[in-house]
Amino acid sequence: MNKSFPGLLLSCLTLLLLTPGLTLAQQTPRSDFPLCATPGLTDAQRRNLSSQAALALSMKLATNGAPTTITYVPIRPHIFRRSDGTGGMTLAKLNNVMAITNSYYLSRGAGIQFYFCGTTPDYIDNDNLYNGFVAFSESGISGRDAANAMNQYYVNQFSQSGLGGYAEFPKDNKLESTRSFILNEDDEADLANRLLPHELGHNFGLFHTFGNTNSGTTELVTRGAGANCLTNGDEVCDTPADPHGVSGASLTDVNGCLAYKGTARDAQGALFAPSITNIMSYYFPCTHDFTSGQYDRMQAGLALRESHTAYSLNCPATAVATPDNLSASIVNASVVLSWQDNASNEMGYFIERSTSATSGFVPIGGVGPNTTTFTDRRTAAFTRYTYRIRPSNATTVGVSPAISLTTGICHPFYDNGCGSGDGLTSFVVNDTPLSTNSGCSANGYSSYTATSTTLTAGKTYPFSGTLISSIRSQGVTVWADLNRNGLYETGENELIYQTPTPQAEPFSGTLTLPATLTSGTLSLRVVVRNDAVPFDPCGSYAYGEAEDYVLSVVNTTPALTQADLRLSMHVTNRSVMLDQPVGYSLTITNDGPSTATGVSWQNRLPAGLEFAGGDAGVVSSGTAVTGNSLSLSSGTSVTIGYQLKPTQPGIYLNTAQILASNQPDPDSQPGSGTGDGQDDAAGADIRTIPTTEAIFASPNPNQVELPAVSSGQPTADPNKADLSLSMSVSNRTPAPGQPVTFTIIVKNTGGLAATNVVVRDTLRGFTVPVLTAGVRIAATGDSYSIVEGTIASIPVNGTAAIAFIATPTDSGYVRNAAQIWSAGQPDPDSIPGSATPAANNFNGEDDTAGLDLRVGP
Repeated sequence: MNKSFPGLLLSCLTLLLLTPGLTLAQQTPRSDFPLCATPGLTDAQRRNLSSQAALALSMKLATNGAPTTITYVPIRPHIFRRSDGTGGMTLAKLNNVMAITNSYYLSRGAGIQFYFCGTTPDYIDNDNLYNGFVAFSESGISGRDAANAMNQYYVNQFSQSGLGGYAEFPKDNKLESTRSFILNEDDEADLANRLLPHELGHNFGLFHTFGNTNSGTTELVTRGAGANCLTNGDEVCDTPADPHGVSGASLTDVNGCLAYKGTARDAQGALFAPSITNIMSYYFPCTHDFTSGQYDRMQAGLALRESHTAYSLNCPATAVATPDNLSASIVNASVVLSWQDNASNEMGYFIERSTSATSGFVPIGGVGPNTTTFTDRRTAAFTRYTYRIRPSNATTVGVSPAISLTTGICHPFYDNGCGSGDGLTSFVVNDTPLSTNSGCSANGYSSYTATSTTLTAGKTYPFSGTLISSIRSQGVTVWADLNRNGLYETGENELIYQTPTPQAEPFSGTLTLPATLTSGTLSLRVVVRNDAVPFDPCGSYAYGEAEDYVLSVVNTTPALTQADLRLSMHVTNRSVMLDQPVGYSLTITNDGPSTATGVSWQNRLPAGLEFAGGDAGVVSSGTAVTGNSLSLSSGTSVTIGYQLKPTQPGIYLNTAQILASNQPDPDSQPGSGTGDGQDDAAGADIRTIPTTEAIFASPNPNQVELPAVSSGQPTADPNKADLSLSMSVSNRTPAPGQPVTFTIIVKNTGGLAATNVVVRDTLRGFTVPVLTAGVRIAATGDSYSIVEGTIASIPVNGTAAIAFIATPTDSGYVRNAAQIWSAGQPDPDSIPGSATPAANNFNGEDDTAGLDLRVGP
């Protein structure tokens, strides 16, 4: 195949010039990611490919019915190396990137999974091809294609600058149409999550989301009547029209991730709202996905390939001996797997994980041959996982027996660690160094438990830290596990400090211990992230470091003979398929001061939610799940795991409560029902896919009515105005680009009227298209806008509100917080303002308020 290269690559290289601030995987924005150069098709070729694929799929469905299982497709890997056999893609990397790629090709329990054809790759040892492979000049690989598999060539370096790969569409009944050429790029995360699944998408008939050209799509935004999405763009209607290359299409960096903020409009004047996370786009987001329509189109592309006669996809899977003795342990908050390798003909192994014991396994990584360990660092806290090992050159045979375990605490994962100076070098609390000259930790995480300091409940202590680099800008967030449940929860006021923007200077703040905090240990976490402020204590970042510390807390208040029990509930997946088991975990914590004995709990099941298995001691009656005879020492927790599965479409509101304990509880009443807001009850909701408006809730037949709450407020000071803040939003689950209204309410419970009250809201991940009366933009930065409103007067026991409209710019969870910036009168229990104009006071005072939104589907 000899094709003219420069014109075909033009659209790919233009992206480098148009979008200099693109970013991937929550890291420093980059513009040098390698790009796709798959040649576009003419309109006639596109129409012909689409009609051929649709016909092939209809004939396949007529014979076999709708695909409900996995189709295993063989890949013959060809690896360019130097003439002496050195260099090139390693088998460890090959297996890892293909395993992660496979995770994107699963859909609704079906889809495509790739396995390697053969027992070793086809190595092409040639210095000239290794040092500079000329794209579309493929004479050097003549005769190397396998006739029974997709042929994938891993290129060390393309002669053309900026090229990441290209692939052949299934339009021709030719052996050469099975080829793809993939750059062995240094960024393994980008290779696995974007480049490789993107090129394989072309192999199975997917077009770029913007269509054929880089000069502007002709696809209309509208869907339904008047839409042209079946014939324009990527010919898939559940991918939004993509304006890549259109004037006015622009992106912004929000906390290290891309968000679309363009003003481009289609031919009918409608604003574009593209999905920048789509794998077939030309964006470099933090998350990646295909749509249902794209999965359907790839099934048509697969059917077309299966109808071809110039090649087949029937390379036999290798009979690899099953690995055994699989074990799992938790080391440094990560899951470490080990197994016995019983084979000599494996090309490597894929590691698969599920939250169900029997189904729903997804590849999470891979290792080379003769490797017998794998570390899973991307785990959620207190979640029960099941793992198994699959040979990468096999399909359904040779899969190891599964093993399960429940995780404890979690910590951040860094793709590239802190080797470039993105991390913490020292941290001091109350003049006691907890780490000094610690430098960069392995994998970007360290736990310092040997060094501690003793603090007293009810007091405030200073802390400070220095960064490894005094040049690189880094964001810092500090969390304290004040409720000692192993989680760092922003909504529980456990986020105690955050730099307003990335900085290279030392940082400092204060830690206030609640007077109710009992004696014992207290965990503290410091998270550092390159060039962006970290918002997730267990997030996935590209560069940075996290360090954990343990403080010793004493409470001089005499202990009472009672056990303070609280309950929390977590689910592994809130959007699930019908009849798919969902992992539930209940955590019971005893905040003391005495040991709790005879503890029992109960989860009454909503109609349609069935028990599917659980830990030892978990008993199901069919309508309820229970556990009995638990004992917890003061300051300890126990987590119980079980699985439930929805059998009817809808929304499930599931709640549990502590039924009994031998010791009294100071702030809750066991067995009193799940609707009184006490901390011995907890719930979680899930939604089925597909869903309906039906709602199924746990029964609550024995609810005890609580007495009226007596006011615990002291007499108002006649010389002060006691201001507090609350916040609401019109829609907590908006779509990107859908405006929402925030309302901030200021209440004055003091003895003096408040005047000249200034409220500020530091918005991250939002734009403010229109300012309402009395509201202004006080300041802006690279990733934030400060909305400010002034209230002239608030009488005693009166309230006043400030409202404004904001538009979310990207999908995901967004936290918004506001505070009273200044007032004309002193406040008895809070201090208005903060250290910098862009900051928020996360100190638990009542002059701050916040809430979180989930933007997107």
